[in-house]
Amino acid sequence: MKVEQLKLQTQRVAPSPLLQDNTPNRLLSNDGKPSGELIDRSRTVRFSFDGREYAAHPGDTIASALAAAGVKVLSRSFKYHRPRGLLCCAGHCPNCMVQVGDEPNVRACRTPVQDGMDVRPQNAWPSLERDVMSLTQLGDRFLPPGFYYKTFIRPRFLWPVYEHTLRLAAGLGIVNRDSHAGDFGKQFLHADVAVIGGGPAGISAARAAAERGARVSLFDENSKLGGHQRFNGDHSSADGFALMLGAHSNINVLTDTTVLGWYDDNWLAAVRDSRLFKIRARSLVVATGAYEMPLVFDNNDLPGVMLGSAVQRLLHLYGVVSGKRTVTVTANDDGWQVAADLYHAGVEIAAVVEERQRVHCSSPLATELSRDVPVYWGHTIRAARGNGAVRGAVVDGRTIDCDLIVVSVGWTPATDLIHQAGGKSAYNIARGEILPSMFPPGVYAAGRAVGTHDVRAQMSEGQFAGRNAASFAGFGDAPTQAELASLAQQKPFESPRTSTRVQVAGSQKRFLCYCEDVTDHDLEISVAEGYDNIELLKRYSTISMGPCQGKMCALNTIHLCARANHTTVRETGTTTARPPIIPVKLGALAGQNLEPVQLTSVHEWHRAHGAKMMVAGLWLRPEHYGDATAEVKAVRERVGLIDVSTLGKFKLTGPGVPNLLERIYINQWRKLGVGRVRYGAMCNDEGVVLDDGVCAHLDAQEWYMTATSSGANAIFEWIQWWLQSGWGDGVHLTNLTEVFSAFNLAGPHARAVLQKLTTFDVSNDAFPYMHIRLAQVAGVPCRLMRIGFTGELSYEIHVPSGYGLHVWEALMDAGNDFGIAPFGVEAQRVLRLEKAHIIVGQDTDAISDPLSADLGWAVKMDKADFLGKRSLARISAEGPKQRLVGFKMTRRDLVPDEGLQIVAPKSDGKLQIIGHITSSRFSPTLGEAIGLCWVPAELAAKQGAPFTIRMNGKLEKARVHHGAFYDPEGERLRM
Repeated sequence: MKVEQLKLQTQRVAPSPLLQDNTPNRLLSNDGKPSGELIDRSRTVRFSFDGREYAAHPGDTIASALAAAGVKVLSRSFKYHRPRGLLCCAGHCPNCMVQVGDEPNVRACRTPVQDGMDVRPQNAWPSLERDVMSLTQLGDRFLPPGFYYKTFIRPRFLWPVYEHTLRLAAGLGIVNRDSHAGDFGKQFLHADVAVIGGGPAGISAARAAAERGARVSLFDENSKLGGHQRFNGDHSSADGFALMLGAHSNINVLTDTTVLGWYDDNWLAAVRDSRLFKIRARSLVVATGAYEMPLVFDNNDLPGVMLGSAVQRLLHLYGVVSGKRTVTVTANDDGWQVAADLYHAGVEIAAVVEERQRVHCSSPLATELSRDVPVYWGHTIRAARGNGAVRGAVVDGRTIDCDLIVVSVGWTPATDLIHQAGGKSAYNIARGEILPSMFPPGVYAAGRAVGTHDVRAQMSEGQFAGRNAASFAGFGDAPTQAELASLAQQKPFESPRTSTRVQVAGSQKRFLCYCEDVTDHDLEISVAEGYDNIELLKRYSTISMGPCQGKMCALNTIHLCARANHTTVRETGTTTARPPIIPVKLGALAGQNLEPVQLTSVHEWHRAHGAKMMVAGLWLRPEHYGDATAEVKAVRERVGLIDVSTLGKFKLTGPGVPNLLERIYINQWRKLGVGRVRYGAMCNDEGVVLDDGVCAHLDAQEWYMTATSSGANAIFEWIQWWLQSGWGDGVHLTNLTEVFSAFNLAGPHARAVLQKLTTFDVSNDAFPYMHIRLAQVAGVPCRLMRIGFTGELSYEIHVPSGYGLHVWEALMDAGNDFGIAPFGVEAQRVLRLEKAHIIVGQDTDAISDPLSADLGWAVKMDKADFLGKRSLARISAEGPKQRLVGFKMTRRDLVPDEGLQIVAPKSDGKLQIIGHITSSRFSPTLGEAIGLCWVPAELAAKQGAPFTIRMNGKLEKARVHHGAFYDPEGERLRM
């Protein structure tokens, strides 16, 4: 279907009743659906935008449907809130970002319309047509680059007001925190060759690599393959290229998929809607095409100023014309093709404004169109005229009436991935483009990404790039030097397609960066203020730091920066390309949780008995069963049972275990007798506390170790590392974390409950504190340890997980006569805090050493060597600067939040932060608020020393407390 067969609906046929009011710019075909269109003309759907209802066809994007309905303004700009309309229609600019339901910053030109969709404009109040914030344009002289640094620093006491105002003005869409989080997923892919881009070059590369036996994954951001041939009207060729891949079963094609970035060893990240792909490829072919660049002239952001490729996308993919009367501004043959497409679609061409002289234009379309269309040779546009939308174009001193200005003056190769992989680019003066000049091993490129616009040359380049990539991956031979020389000789001459005239002087705003509302004048001010390096200029002016990430403004910025510095474009260089290439949903990056939540053997029992579950490491644990305070009292007064199956559990065997333990723990182990248990803490090389737990000596060559729930996997890997480094003669390490369930039976009646289920003597004489025994409980062989994290008589019972529920229920039944109650993590935290026991990772952080964290009693500096000894020796000699210590609140009922600041006055009377709260709870046993905190060592040394906590804008008093708050002598543990 040729474009000549398309005519404006309003001119050729009577519009259908459904579409008459809402789609004045939709084209209809004389004989059915034109080839290449993405819409289904046989059906319609309804959606709303800015409170008004519109019609669309399935396959329409939000942008194409609104353009068909004649809607010009889709959004307001970030800084000045100027009206903005469609510009690129490729998802590369910020102009079409809208809110869809609860989702902000949706690109209207990339999002398909759905029936009933609620679309709203962003960054506009009270309405899109009348935005109060647009008044900021009146004070633009007070808003130069970096104005927020210069304006809002004095007076300092007004900063909270400034901050609040700036936060209200910043941002685009609105985040609804109560909305559904969405369903996101991740998928891993492997390929010998990854091809990025599904145009002629990419398809040729994929086919060439597949023919040599390589597994190929081809990625394209569009819904159909074909690349630029899709939107320039050559649909039959695009379909033919796509069919070339059909015979190759080892080519995996993923459309609607954008590759976000390149990482070490050809590790690629890509996204398709809510799915994140992690791709490992042996080699890579970049055939990503090019971005069309705007021109900088007065009012170049008016709705109705569009890139030529955007106009072609709307015309050929959706049957939509963007205006009734147009001025085409060009500096290459592509612009003439756009003008011809519009002309044959029935659009009035008011003028073609060609920067080149007639003798330098070889396009046959110029000869054809110049018979009927005024052509301004050797000219360019000076300004766009209109209030809220284009009404005219200023050319050669006169204003030409029009409602559409088409700009087609140049291209920027999409080299982001090449640069991320370590490739380099250089400015090609003859072509006016920054083209790749160096590629890292295993990375190849073809097509518009390297500046080649001729389709046959793109195919040849793609074929050679595919062969190179396949050869690098181990499939076939690479092209010979003779073949490469032949390719270079056969490549046709291409005239420059990119103008070096990126800026046209004028008296009104000329926008360089559409994302941040940065003008060419802003750039000149930034350079004059000393931000003349391209990287500094980017950060100071915020050019290219918005949603488009420089796609629309990078090349123009480099040119203008070079001009302002009186240097060359080559000397100016480019900014650093970093992933992601396009904005991506945070949910897609987070994805689904690939680490499955683990459940203990009694998980269903907990749920059946009303437990509120919480995540602890990879596990679900009961936080409480409805009343944590009652659970604390049950343990202190009667007996309680907690599921501690989530603890890390490791078996160590071999004659070298004691030597290994001596080196990975800070305390001593060689003299620990069989049947004994000892608490231990581990440090890294820098003396930072890693984890803690207990270790039991079962027999001559077998030891049983526990670690914290959150640190279990890390500690298992940590010990393995040192074993493989040569430590531990003949030591074998086995992870038993899931093999054994574990329950802690605690309270004054714990012994009586346990004795009902075993024939083993669990009396204090037969089974003392800090010992381990092997015994049957409820008929199941178990490991029993007398330890006391809760501060009461307690037995930790480790049972094979297959019998976990059986033993748990037996313990609960045996405890009925004693008022047994299950207790959860919250009660456990209160109980341990009453004993001033620390939790590694909560009361410590990434710089906490044991000497400062109240674990100095466990550090044995007289050992030959252990991890962290050198660092601890220095700290011991110098003395800790901060210490972890207990505290009590002066107001007994006032519980400070964890993380609050501890402050003290400086010499000038102002407050300074001297510490923070790590743990705090109200103790039902003591009837007062207690906790742990970090304070200066000299303050921590004084029992009862007062200090101040900043809390809810007030200063509250607390006092230092040494040792356990409850049963400081530990008598109840040993009863």
